[in-house]
Amino acid sequence: MKNQRTFGRAACLGLALAACLAPACATVKAPILAVDGLKVGDMGITGVAVDVGFRVRNPNPEPLNIDRLEYELFVNGNRLGRGFESSGLQLAGFGEGKVHSRFDVNFLSLPGVVKDLLRQDRVKAHVRGDFYTSGHYGSRRLGFDADADVDLQGR
Repeated sequence: MKNQRTFGRAACLGLALAACLAPACATVKAPILAVDGLKVGDMGITGVAVDVGFRVRNPNPEPLNIDRLEYELFVNGNRLGRGFESSGLQLAGFGEGKVHSRFDVNFLSLPGVVKDLLRQDRVKAHVRGDFYTSGHYGSRRLGFDADADVDLQGR
């Protein structure tokens, strides 16, 4: 009879532990990122600043904190540069938000790409990188990869 009580307590403890750990093991879907706009900013002798706007959607029912994102941007098939945004973004479950980032492009390393970008009304943008997130599941790095046709008329 003592063994039955010990077994019952162990089973209850095991179930309680499994219930506590289940949310930590839950699958978290990566946020969906879309390039919302590109704007050529301040120009200098050696380069130009590029402002990039992103729309980010949380495909999960639970809230999601994006602590930062790092990305690599391609325009018309040419690598324009790497950027990051560290101000963070909190997204409600199934919520959407916007992120803006700025990075500098060196004319000396990419003169043809920058000139093409400045002359066109529309470009094909490709962005890939990682979200660094946190939530009820802990901290995770979640990748993204997205394409967009972007209108540069609004510069």
